[in-house]
Amino acid sequence: MSEVDRPAPATLFGAYSVVAELGRGGMCNVYRARHDDRDHDVALKVLREDRRRDPQMVEMFITEADLAMLLDHPNLIQTFDAGEVEGQHYIAMELIEGGTLERLLRRGREIAAPLPLDFALFAVSEVLEGLHALHTATGQTGRPLGLIHRDVSPQNIFLSFDGRIILGDFGVALVQAYGDVDPRLVLGKLGYLAPEMVLQEDVDHRADIFAAGVVLWELITGERLFYGGPEAEVLERIADARVARPSRYKSSLHPGLDEAVLTALARRPKDRFETAEQMMVALEPFWSRSLANPYGLAALLAAMLPDEARAHRRRLEAQHRTRPGSSPMGRPGSAGP
Repeated sequence: MSEVDRPAPATLFGAYSVVAELGRGGMCNVYRARHDDRDHDVALKVLREDRRRDPQMVEMFITEADLAMLLDHPNLIQTFDAGEVEGQHYIAMELIEGGTLERLLRRGREIAAPLPLDFALFAVSEVLEGLHALHTATGQTGRPLGLIHRDVSPQNIFLSFDGRIILGDFGVALVQAYGDVDPRLVLGKLGYLAPEMVLQEDVDHRADIFAAGVVLWELITGERLFYGGPEAEVLERIADARVARPSRYKSSLHPGLDEAVLTALARRPKDRFETAEQMMVALEPFWSRSLANPYGLAALLAAMLPDEARAHRRRLEAQHRTRPGSSPMGRPGSAGP
């Protein structure tokens, strides 16, 4: 079999046919692929060849696969399959047809169209629902797994053309129940690390609440919170967690929402919301589901990302022409065709 790190069109990879490369990361490459026995495309995540020589990277990837197979929640990316093909580890996941929150924000800056507040709160609330499911997940015996995502950021929040919001990428998630990874290990994207991670103190699920607070602060203000300057200075600002009120940038903001954001961004974990669900409930009074909902998000994405939306429609039309009697597999509303 040819090396999937550089696939030709329709490269065979075990039971999958690789259709196209979707992206390359520091740890993995991701491809659009199709299983021989399934009628929908998947995102095939394959550990890079250079990373396969590092036992720690291999172990992290296997842990991610094990974790992803345990999770089943509409706001967490769905995993169909994981395994190894000729020494190459892979995870077959739900393919999200849409874009990331980071892509939507970048497009908004390009056309001077910031994300409306209701949609910002809707997006973060959906992420918090996924985080609550992650944090309270149990193993097959009912034992709490003690999961921490550790990489909540706009790059890992996916928005689908059918209006769903999904938290993905469990590549640096911590499974406390495994007890084999130092929770003080600094992983994740710099601007979304919690102070205790930077200071290498004990870390629990409230580090994810801090990261969600950073995302929300940035969505409200249109600014980056911990960004700019040498890395050492950014780390120092994160460790101090001195955060300006969002109302400094958006004067019309409700004082209660101001306080909720600052609570999520408290320097000490004990001063934050205790759970992701608690933060989600605290945000509820400040946005309306009649304004921000999956239908509205689908329309917003189609308007903000017209080229991607048209390409998605063309793929669906082509697939329906070639398989007129087929129906989508996976969870209801799945972005997979």
